[in-house]
Amino acid sequence: MSHKSASTCAEEVSLAQLFLIFFKIGCISWGGYMALISVVRSEVVGKHRLLDDDEIMDGVALAMLLPGPVAVNVVAYVGDKIRGPLGGAVCAAAVILPSFFLMVGFAALYLSWGTMVVADKALAGVLPAIAAIILNAGWKMREKALQGPIDIAVAVAAAILLLAVGGIWIVVCIFAVAAGIGILRHQSPDADGAVTTAPRRPTFGAGSRIVSLLLATCIGLFLFLPQVNVTSVLVQLFSVFSGMSLLLFGGGYIFIPMIQEAVVNAHGWLSLEDFGASIALGQVTPGPILISATFIGYKVAGLAGAVVATVAIFAPPAALIILAARQLERFSHLARFKASQAGIRSAVFGMIIAAALSLLMGIASEATNLLAPTAIFLLSCVVLMYLKKGEIWTVMIAAALGVLVF
Repeated sequence: MSHKSASTCAEEVSLAQLFLIFFKIGCISWGGYMALISVVRSEVVGKHRLLDDDEIMDGVALAMLLPGPVAVNVVAYVGDKIRGPLGGAVCAAAVILPSFFLMVGFAALYLSWGTMVVADKALAGVLPAIAAIILNAGWKMREKALQGPIDIAVAVAAAILLLAVGGIWIVVCIFAVAAGIGILRHQSPDADGAVTTAPRRPTFGAGSRIVSLLLATCIGLFLFLPQVNVTSVLVQLFSVFSGMSLLLFGGGYIFIPMIQEAVVNAHGWLSLEDFGASIALGQVTPGPILISATFIGYKVAGLAGAVVATVAIFAPPAALIILAARQLERFSHLARFKASQAGIRSAVFGMIIAAALSLLMGIASEATNLLAPTAIFLLSCVVLMYLKKGEIWTVMIAAALGVLVF
């Protein structure tokens, strides 16, 4: 029985099907950006065979080097690979919508009753399961990422550095060294400057110019709008969140101090207590922590404010990664470029494993009794790796156990 290739399956999938796939992903992806990426890998590579593992890892590497929320950027990259820019927009919107609806509901309840509706016990059960989901995704990627002992050494070194030091500059250094090792490891000595297909002519079309202009406008509004007397709160919301999304690197937690400075101190839109509530509620939605922008927008300008803030925090960096990925395609025919990508994939594998270990260490440091989270983690590994059940079953079982045992 023959199997269709990933490229063939990708050509056949409709935008409506893509929306449903990523809406489902958005409903079950608790636990941070690497958890969401792990579920994306399971659905896109494992279940639907729309892309290959190496394409997912290339997207992760690029997203970690660009500003904005890593997980949503990877989703936009994946959607673009499958169905072009419109596919990227559809996938990014679909994966955010479940958390958007939840956050609007949470914000309405909080602002009406002055209390948070947070399922602490369920979340405590889900976190060990998320670590298992990440580890399972890494395990399935190992064949594409690790081709020999040198690649294994790169992965181990990347994991150790990320756990011990962390930060965007460490990521840049890891990728630079891994790319160099990849060139030495995967490129033959006589392949200097070789190409695998006919070279592509560099292009920077009208669409790319328009996107670049819009991104530059976002940064310009963020930097200079405070000097102008603009009374529209929706314009102010868009300016603040779109500018920050393009100027900050390193994921959601790096954004928190700057968002606090803007919305609490500079504009006075939220009290410090309300801002803390927005971050806490962002932790218990299945999407990225930056979905807290939805809460802030709702508090400032109702549903319209929630929509504007959400679009502003996620859309510009998603457009940037699609733009960057398409420009990188100009070099994809070069043997050196392909060799450097192979080295970087080894480092990405190590970073995926480091994300799971970091989550486990965080759970261990906060738990008063390790028996329950350890049992849930091991059970989740069994459900995923041996019973071959999907992530949605793993999350549901873990949440139910969390309510029972915590």
